[in-house]
Amino acid sequence: MSARVANLIADEILGGAVGVGERLPTEKEMVAEFGVARTTVREALRLLESRDLVTIKAGIGGGPVATRPELTSLGNIMKLFLQINGATISDVIDVRLMLEPTVAREAARHVSDTQLESMQHALDRMREDPGDYASFQLGNAEFQRGVYEATGNPALRIVMETLWLLVRDAEPDEHPMATRLAAVEMQQDVLDALRSRHPDEAAAAMDAFNKESARYYRRHLAAVIAQPVRWQL
Repeated sequence: MSARVANLIADEILGGAVGVGERLPTEKEMVAEFGVARTTVREALRLLESRDLVTIKAGIGGGPVATRPELTSLGNIMKLFLQINGATISDVIDVRLMLEPTVAREAARHVSDTQLESMQHALDRMREDPGDYASFQLGNAEFQRGVYEATGNPALRIVMETLWLLVRDAEPDEHPMATRLAAVEMQQDVLDALRSRHPDEAAAAMDAFNKESARYYRRHLAAVIAQPVRWQL
């Protein structure tokens, strides 16, 4: 019964009837609405909280509030199954090598002028101060997400961003300056191909960029990427 109530509440949140950050009805109101015991409502809310769809605020004016899960939640679930199956970060890199050219090909077919501008802005910001590693990483994330979003396929975007985060989060140190600058120029090649709306050129540029990235990982971070993926709370 608690799962049924949780599904009904989730439908309200995911369907947009309750916006992110908005308060849900009180426990008393949900008991009346669903015709169930208070313990059933509480268990339903606990289920939703464990899925990052609800957060429970304490104190006066508190109660259940609608939220949305981040891709890190999916990444943690994926890490669990990858660890169970003995996968390494190197395996994840191999999957990206296979899929990223396809992503770029689709992005070239569907990218908008606004998305191109956003990606160019990200690369320009990375060039401005590559010594600011936190800012550089933010720009890199914006560029990668821009490519994935440009495909127009939300399923592909979610899968690819999750795989990218798995690799990025395994990095133990900052990359050398020369590596950062070279990466930006190869990403610019990808963006130029996307701007031309030429799918094969975009796929080739993305393939070159990812192969160079993979060579860097295997040359300088071989011990790290050879380790099994680890799931942690």
